[in-house]
Amino acid sequence: MKALYLSRSKLTSSVNAVYIKGLRANGVEVDEMFVRRNEFFNLIKYLLENRKSWDLIFVGYDSPTLVPFAKIFSNKKVVYNALCSVYERLIISRKLASRYSIKAVYYWLSDFLAVHLANLTMVETMAQARFFKRFFKIPNSKLFVAWSGVDENSFKFNSEISKFLTFTVLFRGIFMPESGAEYVVQAAKILEKEDVKFIIKGGGLHWDKLREMIKELNPQNLELKLDFLDNDELSSLMQKCHLSLGQLSDHPRLIRTIPHKCYESLALKLPYLTVKNSGVLELLRPDETCLVCESADARSLANAIMNAKNNPNKLEIISTNGYNFYAQHLRSHILAGNLLKRINKL
Repeated sequence: MKALYLSRSKLTSSVNAVYIKGLRANGVEVDEMFVRRNEFFNLIKYLLENRKSWDLIFVGYDSPTLVPFAKIFSNKKVVYNALCSVYERLIISRKLASRYSIKAVYYWLSDFLAVHLANLTMVETMAQARFFKRFFKIPNSKLFVAWSGVDENSFKFNSEISKFLTFTVLFRGIFMPESGAEYVVQAAKILEKEDVKFIIKGGGLHWDKLREMIKELNPQNLELKLDFLDNDELSSLMQKCHLSLGQLSDHPRLIRTIPHKCYESLALKLPYLTVKNSGVLELLRPDETCLVCESADARSLANAIMNAKNNPNKLEIISTNGYNFYAQHLRSHILAGNLLKRINKL
């Protein structure tokens, strides 16, 4: 089989790269094409001139506007690696515009056309599939739950990396409404005298709010890192820590999503602590492959962290279970192999 993988997002981003690598590992010959904003004419020409070269076309993450072009001008089956909807990311999560604005209508329509024109749409969880079915009126037969995986070249466990001497908890990511970074700051203050260090690594929409909270509470055991780290540096930092924190708020998006740092934590054999949201718990099991606390609750988070610190044997079992689960189910060749089995039924 030969396929074309189109995307307006970076082909090297994990959502795309995992499946490109996995498809190749399963014997699929993959051509890649990054499509810039003003290159639609070139894309049409390329598709028309080369459509006999491919058996299938993949459209990458955050690229719903490419699906109609791929479908109409190639006359091939199209698989869209959506993960989630653009409407959800930009309107529900980031609130970049009102739900009744022209922008919101545009994002919904681009998602709607993409999922209806694609032969198969990849989504991150069963809950996300139910959301797509309800919100875009699409049948289950056109949806496929595809775990995201990790960039295996960078996020790979290295047993020679030593942990920090002080029990260190890492929270990383974009400070979005669903991230709950404020509860990390509050938990750090609660545990200020408990020989627990916190590292917050990230930036984003709620940075000003977080900065004011840090200034007001002034936890002495909190280190804020705003500098950019490439994947190799980030992987090294994560493995030096003892615990990785997931999303911590009670935002409605969390019932449908699995953060990338969850997969990265599993791949690095780093215990993962998350709130009890149904999205991530489709993948993980409390006290088996992850730790849990209550949503939007700094005291519950602090208690879970201290319980982890005081039970190193349990923490080691959970980290080993998580890593083994990743190795058996979440490597790129396994994920792509499962996808190809579904594609063969189209």
